[in-house]
Amino acid sequence: MKAGVKPANRVSVAPVRADETETRLRRDGFAVVRSADTVTFPGREPSTILYVAPSEEYARTLAAAEVPLLPSSGKLPLDEEIALHLRFGELLGFPKCCVEEFCNRLRRGITCRIDGGYADEDFVAAECAARASQHFLGRLNDLSPDRRARLVTFYPCRYDCPSAGNYAAAVFTAAAKMDAGAAAALRDALLGAMYIAVDGTRGGAASSMPDVLRVEFDSF
Repeated sequence: MKAGVKPANRVSVAPVRADETETRLRRDGFAVVRSADTVTFPGREPSTILYVAPSEEYARTLAAAEVPLLPSSGKLPLDEEIALHLRFGELLGFPKCCVEEFCNRLRRGITCRIDGGYADEDFVAAECAARASQHFLGRLNDLSPDRRARLVTFYPCRYDCPSAGNYAAAVFTAAAKMDAGAAAALRDALLGAMYIAVDGTRGGAASSMPDVLRVEFDSF
């Protein structure tokens, strides 16, 4: 956001860290709107969501756009849910093609594999992205065992997506200007072989996990 790469951000933090994180973001000059309640998504720890933008109005618009999509709001008609996700992705500045591919998976069933069968949502997204790719860019790697080690906070539609690749490159450039050493370490961490199992387990040896997707991120 500081570099102008994206118009707003959605930050999910442990409730005990919400005050500290909000204070830091406001100190950096951003407006912050906090989710009304602690939010719990299936398979994730309870969290507080901070909607961050240059202006209070934009932050409130972003927060309001996600309210119908939160678990506490209940199930929506599929077409309505997809329209809301498209709008939310646009407000966050995510590549349109990546948001549309997410909506394609949502329509099929977010945990439904390409060839049928159940898998963790992260596995399904990675399987779709890998099958569509000819090259595997480390800057689009979202499979690191450390979920914080990434440049993109959305599922790339493919691991060589031009739009997502440009987005990630701009984020990396901004990060390198702030801390070149940390950016270089992140670059190294995003290259190489990554594994994800159907249950969402990441890392480890391929032979020790059932039904594993292996992705070799060989360029940055």
